[in-house]
Amino acid sequence: MASCILAAQTPIGRIVADQLEKLQLPLSRTQDDPRPVVVMTCGIAGSGKSTFSKAIVAQQHPMYERLSVDAMIHAKHGIYGVDYPENMYSEYLEEASDNYERRLIELLNSGEKNIAFDRALYSKKDRDYFKALIEEKGARWILVFFHPSSKEVIWNRIQRRRKAEINADSAFVITRDTFDGYWEGFENPEGEGEVVIEVLA
Repeated sequence: MASCILAAQTPIGRIVADQLEKLQLPLSRTQDDPRPVVVMTCGIAGSGKSTFSKAIVAQQHPMYERLSVDAMIHAKHGIYGVDYPENMYSEYLEEASDNYERRLIELLNSGEKNIAFDRALYSKKDRDYFKALIEEKGARWILVFFHPSSKEVIWNRIQRRRKAEINADSAFVITRDTFDGYWEGFENPEGEGEVVIEVLA
């Protein structure tokens, strides 16, 4: 799929249906291509992945199911640092990651629903693994990359999100050191069939 660019200058939490229309993503099955669709989000924390995947589910309901590790942890254990101690996060993250992939395979095997795949996909290896799994199960993928215009834009978004609300998608406390590690370790997709959303603010 050829890349395209949408300059998404909306404030955090404001990705809406008209922006999805501008991207013209092939989100639905057709008679010519009846395969299940998996929309794979790709981006660093705070770039807008969860908001985007929720918008897809809201627009395409009930044909889409959203898969999110953070949402799975929240559904079972509550909010980080509120309903469970911070030192349990790593264990719950590993548990949710296993359940995430298991549920993905269940959905792909059934073929009944399309999937909003809410995940950072920080490395090419990770992206290639899930692409291969999706194709092996007879589905097609759309890779949407949230490309930050700068490091500080994303850091400011994380800070605004944290001040505005603590929920399943923002409960984990991201310190500056943690964020710097995320930033340095993230492998931007290039030539991987990605659709690009430029995160400008």
